[in-house]
Amino acid sequence: MPVFVNDTEIDDNAVFLEMQYHSAASMEAAREAAAQALVVRELLRQEAIRQGLNDPADNDAALDATLMKLVEREVTVPSASKEVCRVYYERNQHRFRISDASSAILPFDVVEDRIRDYLHTRSVREGIRSYILHLAESARISGFDLAGSL
Repeated sequence: MPVFVNDTEIDDNAVFLEMQYHSAASMEAAREAAAQALVVRELLRQEAIRQGLNDPADNDAALDATLMKLVEREVTVPSASKEVCRVYYERNQHRFRISDASSAILPFDVVEDRIRDYLHTRSVREGIRSYILHLAESARISGFDLAGSL
């Protein structure tokens, strides 16, 4: 069953070709992941064109670079402060044991950078997810439930 993003069709063949990049426990799960990736890419492509960042005739490499620039521009994530990292550390000390066999906890100063990186990565993922859902709200998507898959 084809998927449409506004007036652009993503046919079954495109989904099938994309499946090779999505390992999954089943063919259906791989198909779902492939369709999701193609719908997200098409939403971003259409937004890049709308904003004048991309020529519709650009090749895949140029398009990928443009989509990355679009996401970097549209999704901003603040850096976690020392206080935010400290709160995370206090609430999740079990994650900072010296080893599985020990109950000793690594000191905050030793893990602060790791916590900051983790919180940043989590925020970036959530920011991108929110941006994609925002784009999807103003698009006509048929044949695939993007909000349900994110």
